[in-house]
Amino acid sequence: MDIGIVDYKGRKVIEVSGDIDMHSSPALRTELMSLINKKISPVIVDFSKVSYIDSSGIATFVEGLKGMKSYGGRLQLFAIPKGIMEIFSFSKLDKVFEIYGNIDEAINNKKTL
Repeated sequence: MDIGIVDYKGRKVIEVSGDIDMHSSPALRTELMSLINKKISPVIVDFSKVSYIDSSGIATFVEGLKGMKSYGGRLQLFAIPKGIMEIFSFSKLDKVFEIYGNIDEAINNKKTL
């Protein structure tokens, strides 16, 4: 898994590629918690290059969302591949997370999914 943090139109975007699993999720958690500790909001996560996510990856995002809610922050996810989106839907997490089709929808808070 590779992780990058970029600025896009004044927002912090976490770009993730590869597998988010029990081996890689601790590194993702470190990056996410660093932004949360700085009370950055929103934090936007680009899933377009994520090929797999397991329960530890999901738990990382749930923990991040919980941390952000403590200060009124927002965690937005976008471009989730179909197979991974099925996991979010099956577990009803699609009702918990803000999920968008692309980054501009996330910035404008307009869902077209």
